[in-house]
Amino acid sequence: MDQILVTAATGNVGAPLVKALQRRDMPFEAATRDAETARRQLGEPLNTVYLDYEDASSFGPALEGNDLLFLCGPSGTPNAPDLMMPIVDEAQKHDIKHIVFIASHPSVAKSIKESGIDYTFINANFFMQNFEMYQKEDIRDRDQIFLPCGEGKAAFVHTRDIGETAAAIFSDPADFEGETIKITGPKSMDHFEAASVFTDVLGRDIEYRNPDDDTYRHDRKKRGYDDTYINAMIKVFGKIKDEDYATETSPAVEEILGRKPLPLSDYVEENEAVFQKS
Repeated sequence: MDQILVTAATGNVGAPLVKALQRRDMPFEAATRDAETARRQLGEPLNTVYLDYEDASSFGPALEGNDLLFLCGPSGTPNAPDLMMPIVDEAQKHDIKHIVFIASHPSVAKSIKESGIDYTFINANFFMQNFEMYQKEDIRDRDQIFLPCGEGKAAFVHTRDIGETAAAIFSDPADFEGETIKITGPKSMDHFEAASVFTDVLGRDIEYRNPDDDTYRHDRKKRGYDDTYINAMIKVFGKIKDEDYATETSPAVEEILGRKPLPLSDYVEENEAVFQKS
């Protein structure tokens, strides 16, 4: 079987992909900056290879001996496209047959298309895991969701669904060549509805405060965040408030995996300890 290089192997998408590849007994290497941490998180046995997006010289050695590439950029990094672009060039040099890319950066997607390498793009909706990444303290300590999303809706997706779908694509990449696969959760909901899910699972009232941009900015400044971070968050979460693309649901998970996508309640139940008061 072709061997897969999994970038961002300990991340929100990489980790569930690794677990799915392990269950399928598919050969892969987990690209990471810290092999010991990766093994603690992902278990043994685990073949790891060093890769650091801040060190382009690590790309070639990481790709060596691999046939397929799962490409997922560094999260929360403003210059992520610039950091990722050289790995596409290296993939050409190392005769990578197929790239599965979490297509969050159009310039990188364009580069992959122009590279001549077969590809599949995954267009994933807003992650359920973002609640833990950006709202853990608000939910745990303040009983609130505090994001500038207005009344906009999103079909929040569990990253396990993304990882398992990516593993299915790698099992027969030719079947998905040139496709962009949209992955969403089962239902589009606003943050008032999301707060209701947290309330039901956690057993205490969680309120969506629905701050406008200025209120959100003022709150984040009081908490010590800088303008770069605040502006990035307003831009990202403003997509839910101002755009319709996040509301659409997709049948892709059910068509590819033969089951419905996981609901938000499953995610909250799995991570209940993260959001409960200590």
